Amino acid sequence: MTRPSGFIRNNPVAALLVGLCPAAAVTGRVIDALWMSLGLVFVLVLTRISQATLRALNKVPSGPTPSQQEPLRHTQSSQSFTAGWLGCLFLASCFTASFELILQAFAPEESASLGIYVSLIAINCIVLDRVSEQGALGASKTTGTEILRALQESVAVGAGFAISLIVISLVREVLGAGTITLFPVGSFGGTVVVGNVSLAPARALIYTGGGFLCLGYLAGAARLLGHLRRREREQSRPEAGPV
Repeated sequence: MTRPSGFIRNNPVAALLVGLCPAAAVTGRVIDALWMSLGLVFVLVLTRISQATLRALNKVPSGPTPSQQEPLRHTQSSQSFTAGWLGCLFLASCFTASFELILQAFAPEESASLGIYVSLIAINCIVLDRVSEQGALGASKTTGTEILRALQESVAVGAGFAISLIVISLVREVLGAGTITLFPVGSFGGTVVVGNVSLAPARALIYTGGGFLCLGYLAGAARLLGHLRRREREQSRPEAGPV
């Protein structure tokens, strides 16, 4: 089994530059980024596990005869992929609606703050990319292997998305408002004031343009880190001697 990527390498926001709308729109506060990250991980993990389970259990008992197999192969493959993709999109919509109802029930203020971006998780580029890419792969030999692969891959991609949003929201809220907004627990109201920054904050970072600015710096840092790692690997390779 290959090691899943997406947490650092092939990070969906910093490296692949997908899912940028919520990354720029809901990262004005840390708590909004946390809820959006939780929602995407919730939808992505459940959708991928459901997709893997259905694919592993959908075993075709017998195929067409050799004379009929070749002309029908392309048509059956295309129809199967389209039906599977639409089915997974339906599952993602159901899990998104479930998370939206949970958020409205237990955190109505955060649900109102996130607005339509919660509903858009179902058609988020990250979810669609993962569903379509895995739908094109062949099913594993065992159901357990298929589900475990789906769980590892979706958790890695979701964690990478969450880390990106949290980093962007920390920079934007700390420098733009001088606060850090977290979950209220007990007597803690959920807001931490960051020293002298709150006296002269950079208000421009709170707006959407500040989100894209932070996205640009994050993507640039990811590109620089990837370049340094590639150069380090190239320098560590032993030089070929004379033949």
